[in-house]
Amino acid sequence: MREEIAKTKLFYALMCLAGFLIILLPVGIANIVFGYIMGDSPCYLCWGQRESMIFIGVMAFFIVRYGFKAKYVAMILFMAAIGLYQSFLHYGAHAHRDLDQGFSLQVFGIHTYFWAEVVFWAVIILLGILFLLAPKFSSFDKEMNGEKFRQFGKYGFIAVIISTVIVASNAFQAFVSTGVPPFIGQGDPVRFSLNPKYIIWSTSGWKGNWQNISFLGPRDVKAPDYAFEPATKLGIEFDNDSSNSPFAKIDKELKISTSQDVNFDKAINTIDYINGEFVVSSKFDVAFLDDNFATKESFVLDPYFSATIDPIVGIIPYMKDKYLLMGSNKSFLRFAKNENADETLQYADFVKGADKFEGQGEGLGRGRLSTVRSIYHHVASMASDGKYFYLATVPNNKDKKKFVISKFLLSDRVLSAEFTPKAELKEGKSLADLYVTSMHYINGGLYALSKNHNVIAVIDPVKEEVVQVLSYPKDIKNARSIFFKDNKMHILSYQDNANKLYILE
Repeated sequence: MREEIAKTKLFYALMCLAGFLIILLPVGIANIVFGYIMGDSPCYLCWGQRESMIFIGVMAFFIVRYGFKAKYVAMILFMAAIGLYQSFLHYGAHAHRDLDQGFSLQVFGIHTYFWAEVVFWAVIILLGILFLLAPKFSSFDKEMNGEKFRQFGKYGFIAVIISTVIVASNAFQAFVSTGVPPFIGQGDPVRFSLNPKYIIWSTSGWKGNWQNISFLGPRDVKAPDYAFEPATKLGIEFDNDSSNSPFAKIDKELKISTSQDVNFDKAINTIDYINGEFVVSSKFDVAFLDDNFATKESFVLDPYFSATIDPIVGIIPYMKDKYLLMGSNKSFLRFAKNENADETLQYADFVKGADKFEGQGEGLGRGRLSTVRSIYHHVASMASDGKYFYLATVPNNKDKKKFVISKFLLSDRVLSAEFTPKAELKEGKSLADLYVTSMHYINGGLYALSKNHNVIAVIDPVKEEVVQVLSYPKDIKNARSIFFKDNKMHILSYQDNANKLYILE
């Protein structure tokens, strides 16, 4: 029993040391060295992380003072979880930045907000080690010997006094730089100063906090409009009147020459004419059709393997005998036909058709595109000029003011440019009033087909401007794809529960 009591006292000593160090090092150094000496001033997320560290340290002292109790351990884990969330949120806002970008001071080349992540993980790991080496639970009661609280030793008392001074100093710094409620601190804090002239008490951090609350934040974007599943949560009303388009003028009005039904058993979301055959898709189904729209080969994509691919919004030729398939989430698959495909190897990419198509092999496979200006937008179209391929964003429930063309080098799928084309627009209108469901590149222009307002914007990707605006008839109610065959423009529309293909003149 004496051995167990000795282990118990060692446990408390280590717990006291851990509580002292978390307040002394990250909290104390941040407050005294970074704050008073170097002028670093925490933002409100920094303050939140620092407070979580203080609470963890105080709970460790509570364990040392009042004994090993589940509620104190639970509070340490609870505050560590909150701190991890805060530090992950903070670091996540800057993780995508280029080399050495970010904000606040760096320690060993790492910004302080990432060190918070290290500290909270260290708390969990060290707590696990302490529990691993802990004595029997019964020994904690024996060590207390019926008392309501334990006596601090000399070193424990010194640790508590120093920690109290550090916490009080943080409270003073917080008062100076942040103020009292309702002031919340600064998102981009200025240098810390005791001069009232430079002290800023701000409430701007509350702005927008209680509007459209969502755990996903700016990523709470609803699914775009598809032929097989019309959008209901975008807050967008579609119309087929070109006079309501954002363009100041229409250069040419197209007319329907002929039309016909495409006998395909699903709502076609994309169609193109590639290498002498039609290539169509509906959600995760892809089919190759002859000129009479009879199916020659087909497959069903496994959307969840490796890089998850949202419903298909475009298929273009890739490296002569291959194809590039794009999802609305900007994840893609490079695939090829092969009558002798290894069904076992290709099982990864295809629910059906793994014996006739390849997604695994040289020059094939899945990947994800990275964008900057269109990061929070889906795309609904893709086109290629042979060297580059282009994607166009669609408006959503979070942002109805942005329209971006993203340009990628076809050979490595790396972003080359992003732009919003120049255009002659009506006052107060933007290109985001369009809803581009398909694009086709021909004769140096990107023909961007808008389901909304029944217009086609011809975009010069070199000049980055709309060079011509075409309108198409109201009879085409749900335009999904545009392509050229035999030098004639074709538009496919899914309407009245049928796939209708129109040839325009």
